[in-house]
Amino acid sequence: MDKNLELIKVYLDRHLDNPPENLTPESRIDEIGVDSLALLELMMELEDKYNFRLPEDVPTPETVGQLLALVEKYKPAAVNA
Repeated sequence: MDKNLELIKVYLDRHLDNPPENLTPESRIDEIGVDSLALLELMMELEDKYNFRLPEDVPTPETVGQLLALVEKYKPAAVNA
């Protein structure tokens, strides 16, 4: 999961004017400056990176850890290795 956290950090560094210095799985997405549009873009970037699609009815993650759990759950098994 550390590689996915690093990918999220890189995304935030590229897309936020004031990216958080300390990003943890407990970090709340709305408190780190990610609005609903940025979250959607981040989720699509993760889907493209790992070649998977999240179901449309997946609950909106509230924390970085919840987002990481979604990535781990839905990305192809070969990528997890």
